[in-house]
Amino acid sequence: MSAHSVNSPIHRLDFDVLSCIFKINADISYYRALETTLATCRVCHDWRNFMLSTSSIWAHLIDFGDRQWYTVEGRRELILRSGTAFLSIKVPSLHTSSLHAAKIILNVVGENLQRLQELDVTLACQYVDQWRLLYQPAPHLESFGITFTQEWTEFNQIFSSLFGGSAPMLRKLRFNGHRSNFAARPSWLNQLRSLELTVQLTVSEMLEVLMVTKNLVNLRLDQMLADHTNSTLPVVSLPKLAHLDFHPYGELTSSAVLLDHLCIPPACSLTFLARAINLGEMTKKSTFAPVIRAISSHAQSHIAYHAPQQLNLTIRVDQFILKTETHSDGPTFEFNVGVSWASVFPTRTLTLLLSEFALPGLSKVTLFDCEINSVNRPIPGFTVFMTSLPSVKAITTDKYSLRHLRAWSILKGADTGPQIGFPALKLLKLVSHPPVYWHQRFSRFDNVPDPVSAYVKARIARGHAISVIDFTEDALDVLPDMVFLRKAVGLKVHWRQCGVAKIREYICGTGSPQRVESV
Repeated sequence: MSAHSVNSPIHRLDFDVLSCIFKINADISYYRALETTLATCRVCHDWRNFMLSTSSIWAHLIDFGDRQWYTVEGRRELILRSGTAFLSIKVPSLHTSSLHAAKIILNVVGENLQRLQELDVTLACQYVDQWRLLYQPAPHLESFGITFTQEWTEFNQIFSSLFGGSAPMLRKLRFNGHRSNFAARPSWLNQLRSLELTVQLTVSEMLEVLMVTKNLVNLRLDQMLADHTNSTLPVVSLPKLAHLDFHPYGELTSSAVLLDHLCIPPACSLTFLARAINLGEMTKKSTFAPVIRAISSHAQSHIAYHAPQQLNLTIRVDQFILKTETHSDGPTFEFNVGVSWASVFPTRTLTLLLSEFALPGLSKVTLFDCEINSVNRPIPGFTVFMTSLPSVKAITTDKYSLRHLRAWSILKGADTGPQIGFPALKLLKLVSHPPVYWHQRFSRFDNVPDPVSAYVKARIARGHAISVIDFTEDALDVLPDMVFLRKAVGLKVHWRQCGVAKIREYICGTGSPQRVESV
């Protein structure tokens, strides 16, 4: 860049801005990354020269799914622009390509194996012999992704023979395929730091794999299967693990069993993202409750080591999400489970989840984000869950979810419980979460037309007044006309008016607000 005119606009850009531009333009995961970069490099003459001379950007944009690679001239030009930089190459499925086109693409890969830093390939049943080029050593390869679209016996030896067993820099593997493709495993698994497996291995088979991957920092597991034997499973230690993600489909048991046989650091972030869980499994309390209890006990161990500052809870008609956060770079725990299509969470399941996740370790949480959408019935376990959050000072929610936060005063037997939920609460931040289903507006257990005012007045009556109501999440034309504006003397209301940068403040009881509107 020093060779360009000092008056070039390039020289007036902050280094951080340039860094962001490079990251955006060199993101091979975006399917139009190359097209975007070709367009943005034509902004001006100096910028074009600068971009053309930055070989590392072009070296990370070799995606053979992009039409720019279809012509001989295009391929030659783009490889030329990459200079001698290490390459990131992405090869999509070649099932629609001719043999001639497939050979051209794979020749580019084969000719540049010595320069490869990242490689992502998808293998279909065509041109199996052409993929033998991957048996050559890849001395600089750091990240490798391989997807098998079909179970094909000819592919069974490919995975075990990759790179001739010589990929000394390889640290990241993404594998998506069939059991048979993963049967024979390469020797370099023990050097991995990041592993993503989408393959139907049993818990015992997965533990066998993890026995030789002791240096893992990141681990993601999809499509695991439960064992059908009573054999004793070993305990595997992963002392360096920082992120453990389970993405089960249809059932949770196998993930819970595997977790029980892993020894991981207490600072390891833990995520369960379970899709399409069968209702039959959920309704079997004798088997489902122990699974949830096992997961919640690991959650308690996790948050006991790193007391979370923030808790996010989302309950929808078909989904339950609970997530903790400590600080921006700290460990997290997330439990996200959804039922199969067109199904609804049974009330007893929600009660079980809220009861099991009412953990002692949540007592230090000060920020609570709550969304309960399209659940128009009381959730019995919710009052129990609230008692685990005595230190919450700020809640972010919406007026529909707020009906459930009032549950302590509505449900029978509430007078025998704590005097009020969230005794330390001072700030209530209200956002717009429109109900997914229209009937959310009409609740069978709370038909109060102004739930915000009802909540505010109830807390005042019990000696736990809120200090601030915050409407600043959304810009408003006027303040909503709610009863508490006239009754809650001293309560501060913060809001943003459309077209006005400054946040407005109104103190209840100091005269009528200048602009209000009926809700």
